[in-house]
Amino acid sequence: MKELIRNWLSLYKDRRKKNQLQILLGTKLHTFINACEYIVIEQTGENVYTKVRDLGGVNNFGMLMHYSVKNNEPLAISKIEMYKLAERENRFLQWQKEHHNNNLAAKPFGITEKTEKGYACFVSSVLAEPKQFSYTKAKNLYQRLGGNPDLLSYLATNGKKEALSDEIDDSTNIKSILANLISKFGTGRAEEFYKELLSKNKTLFSLTLTPPVFMDLQESMQKSYDVLSTVDIPSYEGLVHGDFKVQNILEDDELYKVIDCQYYTYGIRLWDLAFLYSKNEQFHGIEHYIDEFELIEERLFIIFFYLLAIIVNAKKKRITRISRNQLLPALEYLKHLLNTL
Repeated sequence: MKELIRNWLSLYKDRRKKNQLQILLGTKLHTFINACEYIVIEQTGENVYTKVRDLGGVNNFGMLMHYSVKNNEPLAISKIEMYKLAERENRFLQWQKEHHNNNLAAKPFGITEKTEKGYACFVSSVLAEPKQFSYTKAKNLYQRLGGNPDLLSYLATNGKKEALSDEIDDSTNIKSILANLISKFGTGRAEEFYKELLSKNKTLFSLTLTPPVFMDLQESMQKSYDVLSTVDIPSYEGLVHGDFKVQNILEDDELYKVIDCQYYTYGIRLWDLAFLYSKNEQFHGIEHYIDEFELIEERLFIIFFYLLAIIVNAKKKRITRISRNQLLPALEYLKHLLNTL
């Protein structure tokens, strides 16, 4: 009986998701799926069948998993998103295929034509979730993403790597940080932007932090920014994935690769590691990874961005835990770094 109920719920959920996609796309779903399958067949030479996956996010609205008819193994995955984002993601994967031998991301298969409502599918090979996530392997991936920075000129639409920063808008919290701080660090606008972020979240953190503690945070971050603004900024710049987190790091034969390549830009690369570390709910769980960096400026960049990532993504119901387990120990770490200067 339990198995029967599970099967019924699965079927109901599948039908509901298909109906949602039908309404979203503004075209017949089977026609849309056929277009994705045609791309997979053309790339792999195998006949396929497709299942709708109930996955999505801020920018993607669902997934289609394509399986081999011959052995039922997954061959490709299609992400449903706005055509502009599908094109941008396809551009990144084509670039890493041509210039990095596909060692940064999945193999790109292509994108479908834009629907009347502006959606498309980006189709790529399938990567696997790591059985146990490794920060060491993630750092290796981070380093590979930063390799051969001059090749970024082939990724930018106008042939200039620095222009990648102009391709990012501020339509989400993270995009806003990328556009106004990570890509413009050391400018007056960047300083103004990070101070605005702190100010906007002061009320939220007042639930757990007394005014002197928050003032201490503001003062320490200002000291950090002042120090970091004097370093050789270009030496820290390069390709930034932008949304570098556990969920977006998969593996291919034990080699870590990124997915969701929509936020990439040009800026301070250490943002990616700081953002990754900020997703760990215990600062002490990632502190020794920050200690591995020899230069104090590197550690300052990481902890500065780490604090901002925590602050901008904080939710009221988790604020006490975030303050105790992440923000306060990170602030103490930052103050220790500043005292060593």
